[in-house]
Parts: sequence; structure tokens; C-alpha cells
Amino acid sequence: MGEATSRLDILEDEMRDVAASFSPSLINASEVYQKVRQSIVKISNGERTVGSGFIFDAQAHIVTAHHVAENHPNIYVILSDGSISPATVTGSCQHSDIAVLTLEDELVVEPLVLADSATVRIGEPVVTIGNPFDLTETLTSGIVSQINRFVEIETDSETHWVANLIQFDAAANFGNSGGPLLNSKGEVIGMVVARVKPDEGDGIYYAVSSNKLREVAASLIDQGSFDYPWLGVEITNLTPQMAQDRELETTNGVLVKKVFADSPAEAAGIKIDDIIVAIDGTVVREVADLTSYLGEYKSPDEIATLELIRDTTKMELSVEIGKRE
Repeated sequence: MGEATSRLDILEDEMRDVAASFSPSLINASEVYQKVRQSIVKISNGERTVGSGFIFDAQAHIVTAHHVAENHPNIYVILSDGSISPATVTGSCQHSDIAVLTLEDELVVEPLVLADSATVRIGEPVVTIGNPFDLTETLTSGIVSQINRFVEIETDSETHWVANLIQFDAAANFGNSGGPLLNSKGEVIGMVVARVKPDEGDGIYYAVSSNKLREVAASLIDQGSFDYPWLGVEITNLTPQMAQDRELETTNGVLVKKVFADSPAEAAGIKIDDIIVAIDGTVVREVADLTSYLGEYKSPDEIATLELIRDTTKMELSVEIGKRE
């Protein structure tokens, strides 16, 4: 009996390990939905639904997308129980496509929990909940397709580039913007902001990472704005022809096309045609890697170490990060 009990204990541990290895690829969408639905809201201009959002903290703050909250003289937040509260824009950041609203009425609903988006893995199952085409609390599921995207986002009033994006394939349509992207625990790993245009393709949607959301939202609540980090360079991905012309072994790195006057890059000595290959020891393969690293890990006045190739010489430069105006 003693040997049998010992063996059962070993089998129990082995089965626990097996379950843990499978859990990242599984998600109970219904359970997640029931857990978080009360914390997800509709954003309205008083006449129609303009997007989604969710409760950020216990101080009646709601997070949504910048392009959802902009250009509306009146904003109303509709909670899951149907109650309506007027809201004001506490702060908004165009470059991150993040806005924070403050409700006039007190909240009794728990805020959603933000996960550490640095732990998100490609292939991880996700769900998103929002209000596409005014279809309240619509749930869709899919997987994380890629991380650290840097994408040009077009809205009704403007076009701008946004970094720190998680790409996923859970269907998100017009009205989903501002809603949460959730993992299997019901934690927020991102906030939905965009999709590829339907006439161009399907299955490609974007969410601002939760780490970026946490940082920007906290700053918007604290000071009404967010100081976005800025290098002061215009960069582009390397093409195979560029790499061949420079006698490089790979296309990893980004080419500096322009250095802005009176910028941190100019002060640090960065020059046109330099190829940036790493920042603070993190490899830069393409533009998205550099912009995402800056957006998530750097703030104005901090120092970053850039590794670059000038002609055929490898070198390091220290640059003091500036603030994008």
C-alpha cells in the first residue's frame, strides 16, 4: 500500500505538469466572459455607440482608444447593467491611441486586471469583448499572431503610427476599439485599437499592449498627458539589396534616413546612413523592434545605448531620450 500511495503521488505530480504544459493552448471563453463582462462598457456620443472600453481602477476611470474619445462634445459610458454615466476625457495620447475617461457617477464594479504583456507568447489563445456595430458585449476568440508590431493606423480624422501592438486574429470590427484583449485567466493583455481594412484582408487585428496601456493611462490620470519618448530620427527597414550593398550578412537592423535638427539623435552623433542594430543590448531586427522598445521601456531624460554600424565600423553611442512634441 505504501508503494502504491507513493506511486500515485508521483503520477499526480506528472499529470499536474502535463496539464500545465497544455493550459497555455486552451481557453474557456465562456468562463472568461462571465468573469469580466460586468467591467466592459459601451462608449456613446449620446446618439450612437462609438466604441468600447473597460474599467481601469476603483476611481471611476475608464480606458478606451484615443480615436474613440476624440471630437465628441458629449461622452456617455453605458455599463453592463444598462446604467448610463456622463464622462469627461481625463487625458488622451494620440501616439499610443489611448484615452482615459472619468465617470461622474461612482462605480461598484471591479476593474479588470492587467497582465504583464512581456509574458505574452505567439500562439497564445485570447478573447476579446466589445460592441461591434452596436452589438453589445460580443465575444470572439483566437490567438496571438505576433507581438511588438509598429503599424500605421487610419481613423476617421487622422493617420498615425502606433507601436507596442499585439497582433491577433479574434474578430474585431468597428465598435470593438477600446475593448480588452484577454488571456485565459481573464486578464487584460491589450486594448483593441485597429484592424486591417476589410477590402485589404481579414484576420489581422491590433491591440496596444497592457504594459504600454498601464504606463500611459497612469500618466494621463496623474498629469493629463503622456511624455512620449523620442529619438529624433526617421528610420526604415533594411532590404536585401541594402544589405548586399553594405556587405552585411543579414537584413537585421534599421537604416537612419534622416536626423532631425536639435534632436537627441543629433546631439548623440547619430548620422544619416547609420544602421542601428541594438538598443540597450536588445537586438533590433526592424523598425517595430526599436519603436516598441522605446515605447515600453524608455522615458524622456533616460539614457539608451545604441549599437550601430557606420560604413563598416561597429560602434556604440549613448543618447538621452527626448520627448515627442
